[in-house]
Amino acid sequence: MSKIIRAKYKKEDDMIFISHLDLQRLLQRAFRRAEINLSYSQGFNPHPKMSYGNALALGVESQGEYVDIEIEDDITVEEFLRRINEELPKGVEFIKAKEISSSTPTLSSEIVYGEYLFNIDLPKPLSKELVKSRVLDFIKRESIMITKKNKKGKLVENDIRPLIKTFDLVSLDDERATFEAIIATGSKGNLNINILIPMLLEILDIEMDQREVETIRRDLYTMKDGELVTPL
Repeated sequence: MSKIIRAKYKKEDDMIFISHLDLQRLLQRAFRRAEINLSYSQGFNPHPKMSYGNALALGVESQGEYVDIEIEDDITVEEFLRRINEELPKGVEFIKAKEISSSTPTLSSEIVYGEYLFNIDLPKPLSKELVKSRVLDFIKRESIMITKKNKKGKLVENDIRPLIKTFDLVSLDDERATFEAIIATGSKGNLNINILIPMLLEILDIEMDQREVETIRRDLYTMKDGELVTPL
């Protein structure tokens, strides 16, 4: 008799530089070593029944990623966590889990928002009044238009303002500015952080490679009765 476990895990340190595909392979190997038997799909090319939330961009740390795993073993959630964490490398850690039913909506259909922190090292000090007024101007805009190529290669204009739920300056000193944003992160709508980060640098009037901005995904959220809640 199989059971489905929904787990929350962290991805940090050097592990931020491995791709989503490599992470999937890493986890499958860890489950084998932990002697946790995964359920497999039927057909010519069976694959483990594991499904993830929205894939994390390369180079981004996360404190809240999610995966649903169907297993064949009748073990407790506590035993599951203990076994898998013993086999994971530094930088990946399962932090909580629970058993879910097969009727539970999938992570990809449920997750709608991601919460992010952006840490920007400042080449010169900026006044808090200036930054706060620019942040306010940005978030008060009725529309934020960007131009990008669609699937057919044509340039189209998109309004990304509806994809930004919250955006704020968290802290500012002479050396660093930290922003917090809750943005659309899911199959229904998704704001790529590679679009948002250049806008943050523009707000600060800084010329910098956007890859130098330290980005942390704090958690992922579903909507329940108008409230943001984590999938676990």
